[in-house]
Amino acid sequence: MKKVVIIAYNFPPVGGAGVQRPVKFVKYLNEFGWQPVVLTVKNPSVPVIDTSLLLNIPQDVTVYTAKTLEPSYTSKSGFAKDGNRIKAACKRVLKNVITSILLPDLQILWWPALVAKLITVIKIERPDCLFVTAPPFSSFLPVIAIGSFFKVPVIVDFRDEWSFSRNTWEHSAKHRLASTLDNVFEKFVIRRCSAFTAANMSYIETICETHQGVDKGKGFVITNGYDEDDFGQVVAESLRISTKDKINIVYAGTVWKGNSLSPFISALNSLIREDSSVVDKLNVKIYGRVLDTEKTYFENVESTEIVELLDYCDHDTIVSEISQADILLLCISDVPGAHKIILGKVFEYMATGKHILAIIPDGETKRIIENNYDNSSIVYPEQLDTIKNTLRTLINNIAHTREHEGNDVSQFSRRRLTGRLVEVLEFAGGK
Repeated sequence: MKKVVIIAYNFPPVGGAGVQRPVKFVKYLNEFGWQPVVLTVKNPSVPVIDTSLLLNIPQDVTVYTAKTLEPSYTSKSGFAKDGNRIKAACKRVLKNVITSILLPDLQILWWPALVAKLITVIKIERPDCLFVTAPPFSSFLPVIAIGSFFKVPVIVDFRDEWSFSRNTWEHSAKHRLASTLDNVFEKFVIRRCSAFTAANMSYIETICETHQGVDKGKGFVITNGYDEDDFGQVVAESLRISTKDKINIVYAGTVWKGNSLSPFISALNSLIREDSSVVDKLNVKIYGRVLDTEKTYFENVESTEIVELLDYCDHDTIVSEISQADILLLCISDVPGAHKIILGKVFEYMATGKHILAIIPDGETKRIIENNYDNSSIVYPEQLDTIKNTLRTLINNIAHTREHEGNDVSQFSRRRLTGRLVEVLEFAGGK
């Protein structure tokens, strides 16, 4: 059986949307004649942990770990917070200096152990291919170098776009030098990898436009998706015609400036001011981290009675909640680069068959929904009146909303997508 080493910083027990992609590849690769071996971080500096995802890893899969020198995520996030204003200001300056030096991202502190362990893994496992997924994008560089040294083909996987991540993520430097280095590093990676995969075609097109001379034939689209096993019998019979007293609207995912819920909350508040009975009809559940910069608009008096901020929950709980919702809320902010994003949760949303209220700009996510799923309402983020009126219509016609089922979206199953990855592994030289 052929063998591939999957290098993934974000891997169980790390939680969050970015983990689903590598863990599902690991789960299904054996079915296609490839044996996965995993190399991940021993002490991840991440905001959420989800031990339930460990159940996705087959028992015969070997998982190697390498320790990072990063401080914990709690330490990073709370470093600049201090009761003394002068100390807090000094800490913010120091934090910005450190972030500006550690480029392309803070995870370069994983490099020493990553390099040593990857060399050991290659000598032990003798893989046919290396597959490294990012973010963090710093992982690409040592894997490319070591793969070249040992003459092992390397596939790099862009779960997100490098430049968009730089400009929008927390704990990332946002100055010209950082952006310039990103361009240099990305060019180095793309020219030396055997193939690259991306979550959508826009990422590939941008890479090829930015780095002239890159062979576009090296790029392959593998979207995110959903796992049929997560949507079992309980989900399949999850009361499509609800008997609940209230209409449940569910949002799953981190709330940050890239997918702010501000337009939805503003429209909801406006609707409540026009019709106070909405308070007795609705229950809005927000599952996921809400960054501090996004918390203020949830404090509006109109919506506080019906909006629940439930923080991050394990993936099984999320699947159960979205499967029993009446309406699923999807948001992308109209910020530069947002048109290239396909939110990972859109595939699980579509797998439920439930109505999706998508408050999104033109772009990849809108295209995916329009082309594959007709049980949806799509509204632009800046059209607050349209959001409000759409919400009113869905509430007033809730029986129809609950009865309407979605389309077959099995082309986005994780098993099928893993088959697509195998095609890339074979292309890259793992024959």
